[in-house]
Amino acid sequence: MNILCIATSETGGAGVAMRRLADGLRSAGATADILSLQRADARNTDFGEPPPTDQAGKRLHRRIHRSLRKSRTSLTNTIFTFDWPAWDVASHPAVVAADVINLHWVTGFLNPAMIRRLVDTGKPVVWTLHDQRAFTGGCHYTAGCEAFAADCAGCPQLTKPVRHIAAQLLQEARAQLHEARLTFVTPSRWLGEELRRSSLFHASSHQHHVIPYGIDVVHFAPRHHKAELRARFSLPADGLGIAFGSVSLDESRKGFAPARGALESLAARLRNAGHPGPQPFVVTFGQGAPPVAGIPCHHLGPQNEAGVISILNAADVFLTMTREDNLPLTVMEAIACGVPVLATRVGGVPEMIDHGHEGWLVDRDDSNAAADILVDLVNKPGQLQPYALAARRRAQDRFAETFQAQRYLALFEDLLSGSSATAARGTASVTPLPMAGLTPAMLELATARTWFAGARRFLLGLLGRL
Repeated sequence: MNILCIATSETGGAGVAMRRLADGLRSAGATADILSLQRADARNTDFGEPPPTDQAGKRLHRRIHRSLRKSRTSLTNTIFTFDWPAWDVASHPAVVAADVINLHWVTGFLNPAMIRRLVDTGKPVVWTLHDQRAFTGGCHYTAGCEAFAADCAGCPQLTKPVRHIAAQLLQEARAQLHEARLTFVTPSRWLGEELRRSSLFHASSHQHHVIPYGIDVVHFAPRHHKAELRARFSLPADGLGIAFGSVSLDESRKGFAPARGALESLAARLRNAGHPGPQPFVVTFGQGAPPVAGIPCHHLGPQNEAGVISILNAADVFLTMTREDNLPLTVMEAIACGVPVLATRVGGVPEMIDHGHEGWLVDRDDSNAAADILVDLVNKPGQLQPYALAARRRAQDRFAETFQAQRYLALFEDLLSGSSATAARGTASVTPLPMAGLTPAMLELATARTWFAGARRFLLGLLGRL
């Protein structure tokens, strides 16, 4: 079986998850190739310049993305994307050679029209979702908005002049994909429930399966030299080590603000109680270095996998106060390393952690409840060992990459056995979606912003003559 994984990038959480799946499929005996705009070594694949390549088109391209940046509200700083640019890869040699096409995070690479082109090849198309973007009008996490279940009208993440464009984008996606033969895979039951509630999902033409992420439990594993690891990172030799990490610590969705509240409350309570023992400390990793008052905080910056494994093994507990999430890789990496997790009861997180077994769960933004647990761990450090053992067992029993690969292969085989279509073997090429292929929503965005800018210049000029 020849499987082609398609993604915008091989980096970031979704890219890492995709690469781990591809590795697991290869280990299981399948051929798994990757087609992406940006490879894991940060080099761009040779797809040419983003369309269009003429100067007018480039100006339009910049205008669209500048308009998007300026049109965001303060509700959340999580990424919001539109459906342009896009590439037509239906006749790319890797697509032609594939038996099964497995889409991942494809924003800025494929739009719904290009995904429909892949479906029309007759090959099974399985779309692994890593966030909510596939069934919304642009947001990757909804920040509590429920409009995706209907039409994405009145998008709260966009300002009023362009707010309606989210509804247009979702309408265009439904027109292309509502009846397309697509199979969706979600890593968490939570994301699957959100998909099935959406107006994009059509039970007559779409399948849905839940297959959790997998992780190499040999690579991500406990290391029994904590003292050496702490010395390597210049961390305190004693005291409760609390790890907190994300790709970006500045993304509000990841919950550093409530986590900081919990840590500062911990420090204040210990100080008021005159705690005599070793003081706890925090070690953070990822982009950004937000301060934490009253407690020693060691920021180690962005890390590769080896660095993350070492940091987790130097810590005693992993803290995440994420406000929206699918199936966080950092949580999976922590439990695979035998590190108990203190997390929020949101998204797919409760599917990874049983409260009181592999870690602890608190309600979203409940910094006081998280501080209560941390104070107890500082005062009774001996209770951590059973949690650490349970965390490691959970990773081995539920999230080993072999389980993920086997379930995907079974799904692929089932789809192939039921597929009667024979895909055409076309000419190998990669064609950027031309300027004429802009969706109506994108054209309206560019036109609307141009009109407002022109009106503003006209009024300023008129005032200058008065």
